[in-house]
Amino acid sequence: MIPSVNYHLWEPCNMRCKFCFATFQDVKQTVLPKGHLPKEQAIEVVLQLAEIGFEKITFAGGEPTLCPWLPELITTAKEAGMTTMIVTNGSKLTDTFLEANKRTLDWIAVSIDSLNIDTNFSTGRAIAGNTPLTLDYYLSLVDRIKQHGYGLKINTVVSSKNYTEQMNEIIRYSKPKRWKLLQVLPIIGQNDLDIVNFKISDEQFKLFLDNHNDLKDITNIVPESNSQMKGSYAMVDPAGRFYDNRTGKHNYSRPILEIGSRLAIQQVNYDFSKFVQRGGIYDWQIRKNVSDMNFTISGEVASGKSTVGKALAAKLGYSFMSIGEKIREVAAENGMSIVEYQKLCSENPQLDLDFDARFAEDCNKRRQTVFDYRLGFKFVHDSFHVFLKIRNETAKIRLQNADRHNETAETLEERNELFRKQFLTCYDIDYCDERHYDLVVNVEEFSSADEIVNFIINKLNIHRSEN
Repeated sequence: MIPSVNYHLWEPCNMRCKFCFATFQDVKQTVLPKGHLPKEQAIEVVLQLAEIGFEKITFAGGEPTLCPWLPELITTAKEAGMTTMIVTNGSKLTDTFLEANKRTLDWIAVSIDSLNIDTNFSTGRAIAGNTPLTLDYYLSLVDRIKQHGYGLKINTVVSSKNYTEQMNEIIRYSKPKRWKLLQVLPIIGQNDLDIVNFKISDEQFKLFLDNHNDLKDITNIVPESNSQMKGSYAMVDPAGRFYDNRTGKHNYSRPILEIGSRLAIQQVNYDFSKFVQRGGIYDWQIRKNVSDMNFTISGEVASGKSTVGKALAAKLGYSFMSIGEKIREVAAENGMSIVEYQKLCSENPQLDLDFDARFAEDCNKRRQTVFDYRLGFKFVHDSFHVFLKIRNETAKIRLQNADRHNETAETLEERNELFRKQFLTCYDIDYCDERHYDLVVNVEEFSSADEIVNFIINKLNIHRSEN
């Protein structure tokens, strides 16, 4: 059977998306006046879904974060062995919610259709239909989601209002693990009144995809056309009934709590092959395999710390931070090259001590981040520490082929020696001592950064299973 289920537990919503294909006004008007089950019954629905064998559950709405007992439903699902996710417009994701649920909620999918306020106002993707969220709000939200260690997914409904727009800024910044692109879907009884103003052709949908092809190296793009969506989702409505949309309208089963999940699921029509074809099966347990720990990447000059770090972050959907970039900024502010500033730090160790203290404090506030940081093994907690090993001869060739001013082959040995002396003076530590690290990678044994990244992830999984 389809191994994941969407539980639309809550009909109320604080936005007014005119194209919404899950309004459930039919449910509210006929069987469920409040638009949701009582808490105890909703919890029992979750248990029934786990009992029948669903491996992943996505809590949706309406807007699920309006539900006061959503945390209890998430905990119930997690304790029953399911991977957990919510789909939300993001307006109610407070730091309190993010902190309280980080142990039981695995994924957060944020619905972002446009970065244009006027577009969001015209579609109703706005609080009470008249207050759209801003780009700055979305950027801050992404930061907070990642800092709390959640897997990030972004959902975008592509309609006549946004199919010519660009989403590059938010996707390049957030690097979600999955970016799902949904062709706006007409569903009889859900969005009949307004859908004519939002429908797009397959060609228009393809235009949006083509305009974002360059983002495939940033995230896993998952397009879903109307034909791919129909019948390929296992879904439960706010009244606790399975339903499908195979014929372009909702077909409901009898309530799960009335006849049990095993009988109820037989009353709907799901297509497992379509579920697979649209990319429904993926490694949704990636956070369990690599956990939400951070990574630190250390190594001598030109070992590829930045390149490998960025590739690892992109692979996992993590953030990336580089102490080298921060130091370059400080050096430039003081009118110095990186080598000149490094010499100054060597002469005045307190500069280095102060900088490390500030940078380390910032690092330890973050989760799911890859740090390009030579002393990361000392300062960054709950992390997997990697050292990239390279011979001087190979490093010199790399520098000669790179456009890195003031970091020529002539300065390589000087810089490496400065780093050693600097860290020995400040901390009595030889950062090249391989005993400090969880993994040492000889980069010359690999032909690309992607190969190194896959090697690191595989070694981490072995490391975790052994410990």
